[in-house]
Amino acid sequence: MSRWTPLLMDEASLGAMPGLPLDEVMQHAHLVAAQRLKPTELYERWERQQWSAVDIPLERDRENFDRLLPEGFRKVVSESIATFIIGEYTGLDMLGPIISGSPDERYSVFLGTQIADETRHTHLVFRLGEEILGMDADPGRMLAESWRLAAPAHRELSLLEAGIVRDLQHRPLDYRQWLRAVALFHLVTEGVLALVGQRVLVRALRDVDLLDGVKTAFTAMCRDESRHVGFGLHALRTGVLEGYHDDICEVLELAVPLALRIDQETSAGTNRDFRRMSLDILRRHLRLVGIDEKFQERLIADATGAARTGADAHPTSS
Repeated sequence: MSRWTPLLMDEASLGAMPGLPLDEVMQHAHLVAAQRLKPTELYERWERQQWSAVDIPLERDRENFDRLLPEGFRKVVSESIATFIIGEYTGLDMLGPIISGSPDERYSVFLGTQIADETRHTHLVFRLGEEILGMDADPGRMLAESWRLAAPAHRELSLLEAGIVRDLQHRPLDYRQWLRAVALFHLVTEGVLALVGQRVLVRALRDVDLLDGVKTAFTAMCRDESRHVGFGLHALRTGVLEGYHDDICEVLELAVPLALRIDQETSAGTNRDFRRMSLDILRRHLRLVGIDEKFQERLIADATGAARTGADAHPTSS
């Protein structure tokens, strides 16, 4: 066992995060998910894991990014930051209706912490965009510039998210619609795309002592993500037990192919096992939720084929 047990990683300060062993960061969300924590327990973890988005120093990172970082790393960092500028900001839009339609007071208490996390993350990635990439500080212009760097499938996923949020806003107390929104946001957007994106960047920079601020930022967000995903798995597992298995699966059939296409369109030769990591996480989460095994295999087979076809129709510009 390494010096950093999962418990010590849970309690790591911002200053310690750049030095965390990579395996501990990569496995942390799996270890949290496997505990099947309840919303109250996840809330207690949130209380212990507070950190400040304004306390991460970025001045040295900006200088090293411009002067010393190899071009290939600059591309990976730039795409990652742009993707998270979009993801964190739009995540706030989805969480509003999700907390409004929450079917349980304990769920609502935890979701309040997640809104606080997403707000902190949004401020942080805006800082990264401005201070590392030199983007316009105006949020609207920064978002527009980030969309230009994003994979084409991101726009399709955004349209799907908008439709599901609209349905939930029209029927805020419809438990079925609420579970569909949680399946999309917590299982796919957070549980696959965000978690994999954070891990890929942390791993890409593991041997680069030039961007400790960026490594700290993405490691801290990854730790937060483990709580968010843990909540989603609990809520969806409960929904499956209550008879909403097929409603959850309907959303997965729409969203998973887009998530895999985003993987394919953003990896561009720099992260060959990007998709393998996504599929491994997806399978783990589907098992924990209690999704039918035959459906899992069909979903992954169909989604992999659809993602490959979609990426061929929308080639990257690298």
